[in-house]
Amino acid sequence: MIQVKNLSFSYPGDIPAVLGLSVAIDEGERVAIIGPNGSGKSTLARCLNGLLSPTSGHIEIDGFSTGDAASILDIRRRLSLVFQNPDDQLVSTTVESEIAFGLENLGTARDLMVESVDATLARFDLERYRHFPPHLLSGGEKQRLAIAACVALQPRYLLLDEPTALLDPAGRREVLRLLGELHDQGVTLIHITQDPAEAVEADRIIVMNRGDIYMDSSPQAVFSDIERLQQIGLGAPFATVLATELRCRGIPVDSGHLETEGLEADLAGLFPKQGHVDETPDGADGQGLASDQPPKITLSSLSFSYEIAPGNRVQALDGIDIDIPPASSVAIIGPSGSGKTTLAQHLNGLLQPDRGRVLLDGSDIWTLANQSAVRSQVGLVFQFPELQLFAETLAQDVAFGPSNSGFDETETTRCVREALDLVNLPLEVYGDRSPLSLSAGERRRAAIAGVLAMQPQVLVLDEPTAGLDPNAARSTMDILQHLRERGRTLVLISHDMDLVADLATHVVVMRGGRVALSGTARAVMADADFEKLSGLEAPPSVTLMRGLWQRGCLVPTDLIRRNDVVGYFAAQYSQKEKE
Repeated sequence: MIQVKNLSFSYPGDIPAVLGLSVAIDEGERVAIIGPNGSGKSTLARCLNGLLSPTSGHIEIDGFSTGDAASILDIRRRLSLVFQNPDDQLVSTTVESEIAFGLENLGTARDLMVESVDATLARFDLERYRHFPPHLLSGGEKQRLAIAACVALQPRYLLLDEPTALLDPAGRREVLRLLGELHDQGVTLIHITQDPAEAVEADRIIVMNRGDIYMDSSPQAVFSDIERLQQIGLGAPFATVLATELRCRGIPVDSGHLETEGLEADLAGLFPKQGHVDETPDGADGQGLASDQPPKITLSSLSFSYEIAPGNRVQALDGIDIDIPPASSVAIIGPSGSGKTTLAQHLNGLLQPDRGRVLLDGSDIWTLANQSAVRSQVGLVFQFPELQLFAETLAQDVAFGPSNSGFDETETTRCVREALDLVNLPLEVYGDRSPLSLSAGERRRAAIAGVLAMQPQVLVLDEPTAGLDPNAARSTMDILQHLRERGRTLVLISHDMDLVADLATHVVVMRGGRVALSGTARAVMADADFEKLSGLEAPPSVTLMRGLWQRGCLVPTDLIRRNDVVGYFAAQYSQKEKE
């Protein structure tokens, strides 16, 4: 049993993270912990296995206190922690030695260790990677390895801090399947997540806010109180939110649905054979990203390969042809390893192609005399914003780009102020703060500000909302929408189909280093072959409408946004009431 009593923890500078929290978790439970960024979830996780020592309060794991140095080894035998980014905890040179690492540190006998490593490799389908360096694995494979290394220790409690935030849908499904199997085998699961669809798999949901427990109940009870969740910037599963919005429009559906299937059944009963639509929606028609304006960026026959060992190269991009229209928002999507990030790093010259060209406003960026001018015009925000935040204060960090681009002091100060205002981090309030003291959402916005200060015409963002709570994600999306409306061209790399549906004007699907599908966002994401070609999941709105079509309801199946679905059914119900 895990018992936490009056736990408090503050970071240096007297920054409180957890405030008098008390909670108990029984052995065998499956618990999800959700909460806004900065609510104390990760801090609590690190306190539970002794990585952080509480400022005050007490934690016991099966009777062992984390405050007793002699008990830490026993605690870590019982409770294993998996971080959000597997790269933060993979330390060995091969997959085999990674799994053995924890066992060695616990003094496991060699014959038992070899037996455990072999069994774990087989259990997690990693046998063929036994001698691979972990850094050559895909994101999903790395996360599977991180979980495998923890499970090899045979813990009673497995604590996971957003283990799927950086994975594509296939990788996420695989991790969730493994978690279900482990729970069935008696492992107590404590899963920190921002995804309501993952949280509903738990027996119990603990909601944290401002360092304490905000709600603690069943998934049904927690997600039925949408108004209370929204007060702290959290959301509910798609079906619950949609049903609530439909009820607000007077449509009599059950607002307690956690899964789409139940809502689908309600709607099928209300709207049989309503309206008329074509049998299939318009699909991606092969016209790609056609525009009546000259493209802002053109990728022509672009190819690139990585050398992973002398004489051994892996083809990452193979003959890419893309025209990116000006003032558009183009989403580059696809499964892990499809070449998305590699493509992004070509857009501002971080990588030089083996073959083909990258044109900016019609000029090949590799024939331009001033490469720094290219990077001031095409800004790149990395997947992990903390990797590009390095100065002592936020103001200094944001000023770095314009200062090094030759801006004078007055112009630099103006650019810094404007950039921070654009991302809602005003200079007077945040300028003197350390970038690393910011919350995850604030760090993401700070990284965007550092690029915006150079006044680029194109902004490339790699997974801009990964790991953010719904409020922070929405804030980021609003900023990006505002930038596009002001004429900036956006290139988004994302696994978040809600973000793509809401923000993208065009979508390019990557698969195996090639373009598998491209066109307008609506045409691509509602295409009948979208899942097969992309390896991703269609937006939940599309899934719902397709399900209704299969039930015999003549509804449009190319509505990719929840607001479109609400508007459609509101109009249909209004018409029905008049008849």
